[in-house]
Amino acid sequence: MGDLINTASPRELISLLSRYKLKPHKGLGQNFLIDGNIIQKIIAAADLNPGDAVMEIGPGAGSLTLALALRQARVLALELDQGFVNLLKDQLRPFAQVSVIHGDALKADYGKLSALYFNSGDTVKLVSNLPYYISSPLIYRIIEQRFPFSCAVLMLQKEMTQRVLAKPGDSVYGSLSVLCQYYTFGKHLFNVSRNVFWPRPDVESAVITLKPRSPILEPDEEALLRQIVRTAFQHRRKTLINSLSLGFSWPKMIMAPLIMEASVDPECRPETLSVGQFAKLARIIYNYRRSENGV
Repeated sequence: MGDLINTASPRELISLLSRYKLKPHKGLGQNFLIDGNIIQKIIAAADLNPGDAVMEIGPGAGSLTLALALRQARVLALELDQGFVNLLKDQLRPFAQVSVIHGDALKADYGKLSALYFNSGDTVKLVSNLPYYISSPLIYRIIEQRFPFSCAVLMLQKEMTQRVLAKPGDSVYGSLSVLCQYYTFGKHLFNVSRNVFWPRPDVESAVITLKPRSPILEPDEEALLRQIVRTAFQHRRKTLINSLSLGFSWPKMIMAPLIMEASVDPECRPETLSVGQFAKLARIIYNYRRSENGV
């Protein structure tokens, strides 16, 4: 198949990048995975069958992309750095089922991309070593598109995985936790040492899976849920009644009964609310708005 990337050899990877006059761009979070065992663990977690539709965000030098291709997956790889797009297209040319496109993951419509590059009715898996610098806004973008994947296997900064999976009362429980857990079931799979990357990052990593959860709210209610959650956690030290009254510019005499209708103490802190309580509160406030507007 020609000069394919040897994922376990930093020397060959450096040589390959040199041929294309490329260097890792720290600002783009380019830390390349060079451990074949970790790559195979990610592939195994995705439970791939030949012909499965897979999207990869931030393929970089293509170590994971190649492994996906060798498993006969149909792959769409979205890469921001045009230099690496050129490298990937050359290296993966033998695999007709792999498409590499240039684009900004933070601006992508993932449902539309799936419709363009995969067959109607395909269930698409997201398998990625996400660039750390965009992982938080990228996860927000994906879940705000109602998580259009059958599952995701993601390598993230370890601290980020802790935020995604945190429970009420945890110190890192916040808006990312609530919204991820509203849209998905998350599970920690394994930790990854910084020593299996080149160049070596300053942080440890972990791999998690996310699987879609059936939404209990309508899309308009979900938009309000996202607003409520972000408003509530914008000032973590404020009580829920103070945060929401300020954020919605509503007097407390209006907001307090709505919060209590959700069986929540208005004086509690937002980090004590469960995902279900936030969802219930969103529906109550949504219905109140409709009644006030005469809808």
